[in-house]
Amino acid sequence: MTAKLCLGTVQFGMHYGIHNTLGRQPTEEEVFGILDAALDTGICMFDTASAYGTSEEMLGRYRLSGRGGQIISKLHPAVDGERRDVRNEIQRSLTRLSASRLYCYMLHRVEDMDDVSVMDAMEDAKARGWTDKIGVSIYAPEDAMRAAEDPRIDIIQVPYNVLDQRLDGCGFFAYAKENGKEVFARSSFLQGLLLMSSADAEAKVAGSGVYVERFQAMAAEDGFLPREAAMLYTLCHAGISYVVFGVDTSAQLNENADLLSRCHTFSATYQKLYGAFRDIDVNILEPQRWKVCL
Repeated sequence: MTAKLCLGTVQFGMHYGIHNTLGRQPTEEEVFGILDAALDTGICMFDTASAYGTSEEMLGRYRLSGRGGQIISKLHPAVDGERRDVRNEIQRSLTRLSASRLYCYMLHRVEDMDDVSVMDAMEDAKARGWTDKIGVSIYAPEDAMRAAEDPRIDIIQVPYNVLDQRLDGCGFFAYAKENGKEVFARSSFLQGLLLMSSADAEAKVAGSGVYVERFQAMAAEDGFLPREAAMLYTLCHAGISYVVFGVDTSAQLNENADLLSRCHTFSATYQKLYGAFRDIDVNILEPQRWKVCL
């Protein structure tokens, strides 16, 4: 079951998240300790991007690929319609990562699916063996559905958590399975919002406090901490291939890995939470809309 976990590494290369427990980026020594712990627990999938500050370089210095780590990276988003040399970008990522190939090279923005030159280059990179799969990271349900029907796309990375159940409502998971896609789910903790007190959550993201309070109360009724319930909710979803999660310390990583043993006791709570949060304002669900300093 550990195979369902994918370690996100954005916080290794930049200050990230509204609930960063360290209040800073981890040091290289701390990052290497986290990566050691991940491999020791059987986690072999890692998510990064060229846009994540120095994350790729950090994984390269650790020689993650040479230690058996499977790596996903992403094409840097275009700025003001700039033209990009996709082949050169993936080669630079491979160099920074000290890797010869990637498990998946993703589009960081769904708009690139409409750029013929970008997609031709992505398919060429796959044909050359630089990446095993082509993926796309999406935000909106309509984009997830479009990616699910695109034969060029192998992997779709989606936001999914107990508050954001929009993809269940539109039938995405069944459609993705029908079309042979792997689904990677990120944002189980909604960038840490689900782990905050309701008052702190409301102060950070207007309108969120009432939902955070309700979720935490439902979890507590069954004896689960917010962190446990949020992670287990995503892990228990049958339509999700991997859950992408981030940590600040090795202790947090081990805590999340240990949760896997509690999946069988979470089924009743899962059924209670599934469908309990619908029609929530997208300004709460999508962190890029938050008016906070991340």
